[in-house]
Amino acid sequence: MKRLFLILFKYLKWIISSLILFVSTYIIFAIIFSIIPVNRNVATNNEIDIYIKTNGVHLDIALPIRNEIKDWTTDVWIDNKITHIVNFISFGWGDKEFYMNTPEWSDLTLKTAFIATFLRSPSAIHIDYHTNLQINDKCKIISINKEQYKTIVNFIEQSFMRDSLGNTIQIQGFQTNTYDCYYNANNSYNLFFTCNTWTNKCLKESGLKACLWTPFDKGTLYHYRKNEPK
Repeated sequence: MKRLFLILFKYLKWIISSLILFVSTYIIFAIIFSIIPVNRNVATNNEIDIYIKTNGVHLDIALPIRNEIKDWTTDVWIDNKITHIVNFISFGWGDKEFYMNTPEWSDLTLKTAFIATFLRSPSAIHIDYHTNLQINDKCKIISINKEQYKTIVNFIEQSFMRDSLGNTIQIQGFQTNTYDCYYNANNSYNLFFTCNTWTNKCLKESGLKACLWTPFDKGTLYHYRKNEPK
């Protein structure tokens, strides 16, 4: 019995040590890759203003609700009561289970966190509508040209899961207010492709400043820390 206890203790110690080493390595590489910039000297024509904004954990990208390039109301639902006052639409990609079961951080369970982090599970796009966006340390403005904007639009369009007719698929029953809605999305959330990785990748593929890789919101925001109001 004593021998069995020692063996179990040895394996438990090994598991804990391995977990600590993995988490430490993950955080170290996340910090390093977040600091390394891509598209550092990007040129823009300041034709369209977009925004990146965070709730402190999750980074979204916000675009004009409509312009000459894209009218998002043709793809996604918007309450008729707010159509005339909405100017921006923000997109956030993430784990569907997390979105559906964690309306507040206090609702987060170990099961939901484990599934989102370690298992392949369906993803979703969360949409918020805004009348105005205030520039501060949690919301940065980025002025871009039309070609860059088209690439961003295409990236987001490709992130939506679509039905056989090419329509986006709204997730019914999960609106928290008239200013938001959810849609089924492509790809799966994991430790190396998080909600913030998605937003960073959108900027990176559009030729805009971004991190080499980041799982955190502050990684991308770091490269726009000078985008403050004058």
